[in-house]
Amino acid sequence: MSIKLKSSYSNIESWFRGNLHTHTTESDGSCPPETVIADYESRGYDFLCISDHDILVDPSRYQRNTSMLLIPAVEVTANGPHIQQVNANNRVAPNPDRQVVVREIIADQSICILNHPNWGAQYNHFPHVLMESLDGYHGIEIYNGVIQRLQGTALASDRWDRLLSGGHRLWGYGNDDSHQPGDVGIAWNVVQAEDCTVDQIDVGLRNGSFYASTGVTISSIGINGTTVHVKTKDAQRVCFVSKLGVIQLIVDGAEASYSLPEDLNQALSLSYIRAECYGAGGSVAWTQPIFIEEEV
Repeated sequence: MSIKLKSSYSNIESWFRGNLHTHTTESDGSCPPETVIADYESRGYDFLCISDHDILVDPSRYQRNTSMLLIPAVEVTANGPHIQQVNANNRVAPNPDRQVVVREIIADQSICILNHPNWGAQYNHFPHVLMESLDGYHGIEIYNGVIQRLQGTALASDRWDRLLSGGHRLWGYGNDDSHQPGDVGIAWNVVQAEDCTVDQIDVGLRNGSFYASTGVTISSIGINGTTVHVKTKDAQRVCFVSKLGVIQLIVDGAEASYSLPEDLNQALSLSYIRAECYGAGGSVAWTQPIFIEEEV
């Protein structure tokens, strides 16, 4: 028996940046869709979701006026914790039973993300027991920009590690959740894909071929046997994190490698490895988890 690392990343060299969580005057945003789209386009984004509350805004109304790829989305809001429906075909009703919501999002062939878990005075918008009990969703927001100016904390990597450590295989997404111009450009997702099309961006977001960032740019994420290598353009420190948030290695510099322990049981006990890449001004990029499996 031996160990293998299961990674969603490939040798594709092109990366596309986008935001999946955006509000306009179609719900509670301060600016109309045209203004919001122009703002993101001016910042060099490649794709964008308009995801107003319980409303499916048809992006085809705006696509001809922007070079960005527009992807339909909804934030399922009423009657419970908020859930993001990305690449939506049909609006899902905000059923109080959030398992029904997740099931219907998946049935719609959309991507399902649990939003801003640590929002609120109790840091508990999405109760952890509920997150543990839900089945079938793709991931959670590990950074939600608008929470920087609201109660709670924008960062939810703690929730992510708890879920991963409990056996859930989930991706970590970073989004602005923008409601006004000051919320734009806080956190984003960078997808590894051949082309910036709806199908390819969907596959990357669904399968974990992306990283989340608040400013650090990752160039490559590779596997060589049982070694993970991460190369960035501007990180000052790279930390490799395993089960229950334990830091296994810290390397100062723009790139770093981590090799699994040679002992089989010790390596398996780590469960997964993910990298946190820290840059100037507190900026961070998070890779997706690379799972450690036994190969027979």
